[in-house]
Amino acid sequence: MVNSLLFKFITTTKCRNNSLNGLNGIVIDETANTIKVLTLTGSVKTIIKEDCWFYVNVDGCTYLINGRKLITKGKGRKTFKFV
Repeated sequence: MVNSLLFKFITTTKCRNNSLNGLNGIVIDETANTIKVLTLTGSVKTIIKEDCWFYVNVDGCTYLINGRKLITKGKGRKTFKFV
């Protein structure tokens, strides 16, 4: 099953910017290099994929993903495969 992160619940960890560590929310937009997250407090945060690791909840399972693996370039945008 191939999925994007759109509308998945994520938690950030190991971010270069320490204020983003532990950020919880739902992905509302995803570009080649960033993710926009609607937090539990109602604010929208833009996170650079390269700078963080993400815990992603999919179908009751939690995956730890390196943000660098989510970066895509050009027309051949990859989607992340959850196994």
